[in-house]
Formats: sequence, C-alpha cells, structure tokens
Amino acid sequence: MKVTLIAHTTNPVDTLIFTKNTRLNMGVDMLENVIGMSEEAKKEQLEYMVNTIKSSWEFVDFTFCIEGVSRAFTHQFVRNRTGSYAQQTMRILNMDGFEYITGPGIKTPLQKAMYDDAMEMIQEAYDDLVSAGVPIEDARGILPTNISTNITAKFNLRSLSDMMASRASSRTQGEYREVMDAMYNCVVEAFPEFAEFLRDGKTYALNRLESIIHDKFDGTDELIPYIKLIDQVRNAK
Repeated sequence: MKVTLIAHTTNPVDTLIFTKNTRLNMGVDMLENVIGMSEEAKKEQLEYMVNTIKSSWEFVDFTFCIEGVSRAFTHQFVRNRTGSYAQQTMRILNMDGFEYITGPGIKTPLQKAMYDDAMEMIQEAYDDLVSAGVPIEDARGILPTNISTNITAKFNLRSLSDMMASRASSRTQGEYREVMDAMYNCVVEAFPEFAEFLRDGKTYALNRLESIIHDKFDGTDELIPYIKLIDQVRNAK
C-alpha cells in the first residue's frame, strides 16, 4: 500500500486563516495581511480555530493517490459522501495477472496456501472466460473482493478530519486504519500545523479509553454498550 499527497489548496494555512477572518473583513487586503503575519501569530490563529466551528475548514482541499489497496477497502472508503473519487476500472481493463491483498487474519502456512490456491483458480477461470470471448465487463464478475486496486481521492480538511475521527476505532478494518495513518502522515509531513485538526485530543483520549475497556471487558456481554457509547461520542459533531 502506498499513499501520496498529489495536490492541495495553494497556501492552505493562509487560506484557512483567511476564511475564518472574513467574518471581520472581506477582501484581498485581508489575505495579504494574513500572509504577512508572523509564524507565532498564525499559530495562535490555528490554535483558536481547532476548537471553533469547522465551516471554514471546507476551503482547504487535499488530493491523495492511494495504490495497492483492496476493493474491499475501497467499497467502504467511497461511502464517505463528502469525498471525490476516481478509481481504477475493471470494466475495460484486462485483469490478467492481477495482484491481491492478503488479510492479516490469514496467518498459518496452510491458510496462506489455501488462499493463494483459490486466487490462482480465479485467475485461471477469468483468463479462460476472456479467451473464450466473454466481454471483460462480464468476466470481471468472478474477480475477488481483495483484488488490488488504485484510487484517487479528494477531501476538504473538515471531511478528512471527520473521517479520521470516525475511523479511529480499534474495530475499524486494519487496512482502513493503515490508509488513514498514511494520509495523516502525508498531510502532517507537508503541513505540521494541521496535526491537531486531523487528530485532536478527544480522538486520542477516546482511543485510550476504548483500549482500557477492551482490556477489562473483552469477551463479555458488557463490552458492546461501552463501545457503542464511545462511538457516539467520537462521531458527535
């Protein structure tokens, strides 16, 4: 899996501060004033904005190229309606020699052999169908959910922050968490100022609390209501 930040709003930090300050003054002069602020002044502005209404966050966009992930993951990923997506097609692209993702639950040599054998049989059947004249768009019906794919996705800062909070649960699919971590690292490496916007103190505290509850109640009927309550708090706007 590889995640690359391929595009973003020009001068995103200045743009974010500007959109918040337009409630006081609208115009290019205000943007010039923001650009001319000291780093300390910008830091104070951002610290204030982390805990205010998120509407201004929507003016800052990030676009990611996400490679080598499963379609099982992308099926969940594109349910975030506030994102924009462009995914590698299987309708017109011949998937001869396709690659696939092996989930972490497949651990033993026997399990791995069974999994790989099944993938090989699917590949052979797919190739036979295409060779027999079946259109690629119909032959693709037998391809596995864990086939490797690439997807480009764009989110604004607000939707990216909300998604990272909602997918912070330890019950989120491992591959999903790995992609979220990689997206977070891409943004923060380029713009360290956005670290707190993407993963705030509440998220860290809830993750810690969830871990403690799992340690105490795992395997018991008491676990579920606690986890559901944490999710409600995590996803509260």
